[in-house]
Amino acid sequence: MHTYACETNEGGASYSPLPVDGGFLVFGPVVVLEDEGKPNPEMGIGLSFIDYSTGTKKLIARLPYVAGPGEVQDAFWADVESGSKALVIIHSAPIRAFTGVSYGSDYFSVMVFHIEGNNLNFDKKLTDYFGSGADVVNYRDEGGTPVNTYPYKTRSVIISELKSERYRHWTSDVLPELAVLHKAFIYSSMNVATPTKMYLIRGDKVRQESISAGWISVLYETARGKKYAAGCCVKISLDVEFGH
Repeated sequence: MHTYACETNEGGASYSPLPVDGGFLVFGPVVVLEDEGKPNPEMGIGLSFIDYSTGTKKLIARLPYVAGPGEVQDAFWADVESGSKALVIIHSAPIRAFTGVSYGSDYFSVMVFHIEGNNLNFDKKLTDYFGSGADVVNYRDEGGTPVNTYPYKTRSVIISELKSERYRHWTSDVLPELAVLHKAFIYSSMNVATPTKMYLIRGDKVRQESISAGWISVLYETARGKKYAAGCCVKISLDVEFGH
């Protein structure tokens, strides 16, 4: 697929069409499917390809449905690895359900698609890297002091991440050693509502196991050589030391 100049209009579209070779990528209403694949009466947002010559429409993917269809905040092409381009979609939706956590933003999701021949295929690995989430604030604080921030809400932040040393090492499947800059609490999952009694202190060394949505899953080794799968800690609490 390459850029291609033409015009189209998708009824109910939540974002402008994206021209590609032979047609357009469009966002529009699509039936929501339940977990077992059964249709739901609610309507979400779908990404489809419209063939310019025939007018036929092919559904590529459904965007997340979070108590409502939400909206496409941005959709753009980005260099993701060695000159390879991918379609990056930033989607957001209001959070209406009570989860026991106070949120300071909508719920954001990032989806990535790679061009392979004439097809646009979902990139699960890179989608998981950016993940999804929302800002969490301290509900006891009248000013809503941030407790944790989901980082990938804008195009500029995602492009900056794609150029980072951390991302380059992740694409090479190198599991770097990380040096802790300051006290960092350990969580049992990528959720600030799941703290453990463990924490890391400045100078501790940990091994990165995986990364998603601004969280890093790490393996911690004590001075005596005992290893612990420490869980997840906020990425900003760590600094990467390469070559160890």
